[in-house]
Amino acid sequence: MTDDAPAPDALPPVDIAIAFQAALAARRETFLARYPRKLKLAATGLLFLALILPYGLGRGISSHPTGSSSYHDEEGEDDLDLSSIPTTLDKSPTKERHEPRTEDEKQAATLNDANIESLSIAPDMALVEETPTGFLPKIAEDGRRPWQVYAKTFDFRDPRPRIALVIGDMGFSRVATDAALHRLPPSVTLAFDVQGTAIDEWITRARQDGHETLLSLPMEPFDYPRNDSGPQSLLTTLPNSDNMTRLRDALRLAQGYVGLTTLSGSHFVTDSVKMEPVLEEARKRGLLFLDAKIASRSIIGDLAVKMKVPTAQSVRFIDSTPTPQAIDAALAQLEQIAHVEGAVVAMASPLPVTFERIEIWVRQLSERGIALVPLSSVVR
Repeated sequence: MTDDAPAPDALPPVDIAIAFQAALAARRETFLARYPRKLKLAATGLLFLALILPYGLGRGISSHPTGSSSYHDEEGEDDLDLSSIPTTLDKSPTKERHEPRTEDEKQAATLNDANIESLSIAPDMALVEETPTGFLPKIAEDGRRPWQVYAKTFDFRDPRPRIALVIGDMGFSRVATDAALHRLPPSVTLAFDVQGTAIDEWITRARQDGHETLLSLPMEPFDYPRNDSGPQSLLTTLPNSDNMTRLRDALRLAQGYVGLTTLSGSHFVTDSVKMEPVLEEARKRGLLFLDAKIASRSIIGDLAVKMKVPTAQSVRFIDSTPTPQAIDAALAQLEQIAHVEGAVVAMASPLPVTFERIEIWVRQLSERGIALVPLSSVVR
């Protein structure tokens, strides 16, 4: 080997121009807004029934009863002293990222890659408000927030670029949800739609398997009512008080989630008058909010930062074209973006081909100097 030859283990250089182009292209991704939600969910279910069911992956889970009730906001939460509250929030997720160099950094990277432990049992009774029909999340008297307490442990000494993957539409198909829990690494975050079945049981199992979880709320799409997002959807035509009743009914369905998102509300998320009360409820209850960027004009990101709601923003769906080649290319783009921006969030659908490509991709991810991380480690 000559002096000019690269070391065998050297990482390939990052093409900055390509990376920025990838970032810009990803931010224009609005796949979910283009097709009816029911069509995508039906296709997902059929694919899994055809490809996975014969192998018997599924296990039965009983349905979960739901209910509704009125709720009165508590006063005094805005008076909390936030300065001394422990947090898992990374204060500078876009700072320079690099291969671990010091012993502390190497130890942190090793711990993060090996973290397959179950998450704590939920609910923590200090974080719940009891109502006649179930528990609502709340900020504890000592200032602890559900998004912090229920987060997956992450060692922030890890200096590597970070990629957070979130799989949406969990809970609709028993087979698809069970396959996700069997096949995906624990650092992948799972978003359970509140219109699915047995949501509380699924989230409990997901946490036992080491996954952070979100609740995905049904919200009004642009082509509503032709594309109906469900009977308990948050709608721009409803008074904010009615939307809040529906939101709180959804929050009672499970315990242990770190935050909220929506995969249907391409219209609702562009209306600041309607989104502001939703984000305010998340803030008051100590939850983060993921902007899945299902509409290019979504106001969630800017509004959440203004309202001091912990937030993250997805740059794309990696399986908007559900072929192995397209998914592999999307994952490679995420690596480029992560090297440039320090951290990146992406979404995916519960498709067999998606799970297969993620399984293959993660095998050598740490060798390429990238960390697959829970969503809570990349919020703003």
